[in-house]
Amino acid sequence: MKWNQLTMGAGVLLVATMLSACGSTDVPAVAKESAAPETTAPAPAPKGKFIAEYGKADTEVAIEGLERLKPGKVLEGFATTLNGMLKLPHDVTLAGEQCDQVNAYYSPDEKKITMCYELVADGFSRYRDKAETDEENDQHGQANLIDTLFHELGHAVIDIYDLPALGKEDDAADQLSAFIMSQGDGDDSASIQTINYYFASAGDQDRAALPFYDEHSMDEQRAYNYMCWIYGSDPKGYADWVGEDGLPEERAARCPGEYEKLSNSWSKLLEPHIKD
Repeated sequence: MKWNQLTMGAGVLLVATMLSACGSTDVPAVAKESAAPETTAPAPAPKGKFIAEYGKADTEVAIEGLERLKPGKVLEGFATTLNGMLKLPHDVTLAGEQCDQVNAYYSPDEKKITMCYELVADGFSRYRDKAETDEENDQHGQANLIDTLFHELGHAVIDIYDLPALGKEDDAADQLSAFIMSQGDGDDSASIQTINYYFASAGDQDRAALPFYDEHSMDEQRAYNYMCWIYGSDPKGYADWVGEDGLPEERAARCPGEYEKLSNSWSKLLEPHIKD
């Protein structure tokens, strides 16, 4: 998948998710007689927007991450898509930056999503020796980038719209990412590679040193959660995911209900903030 195709595909995915999931588009019938319209002026439309920007990079790893993003205008593509979809009360920055660590985060104080160049580069290099082809390796990197952007978007909308997040906010952000990817209209490559990414990442970890205090669920848990939610979105279509080497049957039985809850929750929470 080329970077411009990735950007366009993610944009279509976002639009399809929010517009199709947030209520009916049917036009209500007009009554023959109705009361005179009120004369109060409508509330001013929110004028905020997502703004993409790139910081400088001066280390080899950061330069690699920058080169994965800037030439293809990846962040600009996400910003353009989101600007056509979400009502914002203020500007939100979508930034690529050198962080000197593998990370991505949303800052409520700055109203800013930061994609660290080191994280982008790590997604494309961590499994280079394990991948059988360059294409397979790139799929891991692309999946990591897509999931991370959607995950941080979850943190951003929870803050911007003051949305309730029961339980761990990071789990809620993962649910939004899975919800968006489940709307892929038959294209499940991003969700499959996201699941593979977390399973592969978990395999590289020393279980004795896992940070159980961390706000994120463990990578293996995140892999099974994504698998459950995507399976729950279409149990018949993903029936072959269930079994000894995949999603355990005892978890699979609950996945359609889990997906229905997260789908209904995110749809209702975002509906007031979707542009007409």
